[in-house]
Amino acid sequence: ALVVSLLNPKAIAFLLSFFIQFVDPAYPHPALTFLILGTIIQVLSFLYLSTLIFAGARLAAAFRARRRLSGAANAGVGVLFVGF
Repeated sequence: ALVVSLLNPKAIAFLLSFFIQFVDPAYPHPALTFLILGTIIQVLSFLYLSTLIFAGARLAAAFRARRRLSGAANAGVGVLFVGF
């Protein structure tokens, strides 16, 4: 996820356009400010994605243990898709 995030041109364009407002042009090393802000967002992204991965693994284990619940959830999602 880190490599994908670092090489994603959409994310790079967003970070450059969003972080520019937090960089002081009078500061002698503006690249350092970008590096710090980028590191902060990557750490937060890592924590968020790790939480999603571990929660998804636990949820998958719970669905594997309860076949009826899994079937009901699949049917519910199918009904939602047909409804949309």
